[in-house]
This record gives sequence, C-alpha cells and structure tokens, in this order.
Amino acid sequence: MQAIPSALIGQNLLVSAETGSGKSGSFLVPIVSYCAKFNADKPHGERKPLAMVLTPTRELCIQVEEQAKLLGKGLPFKTALVVGGDAMAGQLYRIQQGISLIVGTPGRLIDLLAKHDIELDSVSILVLDEVDSMLERGFHEQVMQIFRALSQPQVLMYSATIPKDVQKMANSMVKDLTIIAVGKPNKPTGAVKQVVIWVDSKQKKQKLFDILTSKQHFKPPVVVFVSSRIGADLLSEAIGITTGIKAVSIHGEKSMKERREILKSFLVGEVLVIVATGVLGRGIDLLHVKQVIVFDMPNSIKEYVHQIGRASRLGEEGSAMAFVNEENKNLFRDLVQILKSSGAAVPRELANSRYTFGSSTNKGQKKRKYGL
Repeated sequence: MQAIPSALIGQNLLVSAETGSGKSGSFLVPIVSYCAKFNADKPHGERKPLAMVLTPTRELCIQVEEQAKLLGKGLPFKTALVVGGDAMAGQLYRIQQGISLIVGTPGRLIDLLAKHDIELDSVSILVLDEVDSMLERGFHEQVMQIFRALSQPQVLMYSATIPKDVQKMANSMVKDLTIIAVGKPNKPTGAVKQVVIWVDSKQKKQKLFDILTSKQHFKPPVVVFVSSRIGADLLSEAIGITTGIKAVSIHGEKSMKERREILKSFLVGEVLVIVATGVLGRGIDLLHVKQVIVFDMPNSIKEYVHQIGRASRLGEEGSAMAFVNEENKNLFRDLVQILKSSGAAVPRELANSRYTFGSSTNKGQKKRKYGL
C-alpha cells in the first residue's frame, strides 16, 4: 500500500482504503521496522513500549497483535495485548517484561494506566485503526486522554470510511496531516457483489432459511449480521432447528474465551454460519468468508459498507445480501447511491420510495453502538 513509504519517513497519516485492502499491514510494517532497529542493541528487559495500536473491538485487537507477531518473528520485537476479558495482571506482567508494541482497546488501556505506573514516554507511533469509530463514538474522549499522555507521537489513522467531521478532528490532533485515499473511499470494494432484497420484517427469517437451504444461493461459510445480542442468539438457534445447519452467535456478552473458540470453529469449517452483532463488522479478516447476509440493516450506511466488506479480503470476489424494508427508510437515499455506483440492481420498492429522494441519512439519527 502507498501509505507504507509515508509512514516509514515519519509522516502523520489519515488513510482511507477499501475494506480488505491490507490496511493492518500498512501500519504494522513501519512499526515493526522502527521497533526492530531501535531495539537492535538493547537488552530485552530494558525495552519500553515504542508503539501503540488502538482499535474499537477485542477481536480486532487480537487479530492485529497476531499479525504483528508474525511480522516481527525472529526480530527484537515483542507485543502486549491489552483488552477486557483477560486478566489485567497478566497483561501488566507482559508489559513489564519488555515489549515494543501495545495493542489494545481504549477503555481497558486507560483502566490499566490508571491503576499501574506504565512508562509511555518512549511511544513514538500511535495508530488509530477504524478511526471513524474511534473519534465519533464513545471512544473519543478515551482516545484523546491516551493521546495527551504521549509525547507528540507520529499518528497513523486508518479506516474504510472517513466522514468530513472525522477528518476535521484528525487535523486538529496533529500538524502536517497527510491524507491518502486508496481505491474508492467511503464506498464498498468492487469485489463484493451486492444483492439487496426487499422483504417485510415478518418474512425475513423465512427468506434467510430459503437462502441457507438453497444449493444455488448458500455459499458457506456465511456471516449473518443482526442488530442485537439477543437477536443473534435467537436467530442462530432458529437456523439450527429449522435448516439443520450448524450456526453459532457471537457478541459482546460472550466471554473472551468463548469468542475465540467460536471464531476458531468458524474459520476451520466446523461451523458454517455465524450470526454476529457489530463486533465482527469492522476490520476482522475472515479470509474464507465469501458471503455476508445483512439480516438487520445497521443505522448508518458506513456500517453497511464495513459489514459487507467481510465478504472480500485482499480483492477476492464475494457476495453480500441485504434485507431491506420501510423500517430502514433513513438509509434509502445513501443505499441507492451506493448500489448505483457499484452497478448493483435497485429493488423496485426501494427505487420508488419517497424516502429515496429525501434528505441524507446521517443527520439527527441515533447511532447504534457495537454489541460489545
């Protein structure tokens, strides 16, 4: 990715890139390179954190740390994972043993910093992954609190969707911000074939069952996105009972251990369908997934872009089906624009709706939080 050379020479970056385009690698390569050089002649016990990556979800943190460990294998480079669900004592011990990179969620990191004396003076690189989520949601004050605790680090910010207000906030954080757009910013990757289906709420379950039992339309493994935790549990159970297909749910009320085991069983093919809240909507590399079904449309079009992006990683073709009806009228205008720009068919009901020609979606609406 073209962001790597800019990051390597110390520029502050705001990078907008299509989902599945390799954003994590574009900030981890400069981090590993910098840390390995800095630590080359330092004893292991004397190493202090040199870089920090913040992400909105535990799953994404785990994924980023695993990628970092792979890139840094054989080099003087160690990592620490700081997320809820795991014992804080173990995370603190890991940091005290001498590490180069901290990967964590803002809330857990602030909790750790408040209770223990951890030296961050050496942190020279701060990464905000999924920056639109980090600066817009409840994370904003936490992120700024961490940022103010650092000594003017290089800041690297990444997401598939970067609204203008987030860009404005990013500019206020750092000087000389370089903005890089890869592919079509704020739009779905062209590798995902979108199919939007108009279906009444009462008929959505049956429509989903029809798709899952169709040899033509079912392309496992499949991620089904829903809007609530209890909805995920009930729908996964209904899929198993009605279709006989093994399905599990994943959301923030499940323990860290449960979530790891669920993802593992899904990725190795033991489970064909996973029903998820927004916890899987961003950044997670589900490399074998070629089909996403958006059972409940999210509250913003940018979350839709992130969710369907799970169907394509690194440019591989995938498909996304989305169930739409009058309940999603706030999204109609933006959804039609995205479908047309992608060359996808627009359902007649959606095209003819009076809401399609109304004002844009994102003004004055409440934004649904992650199911964390």
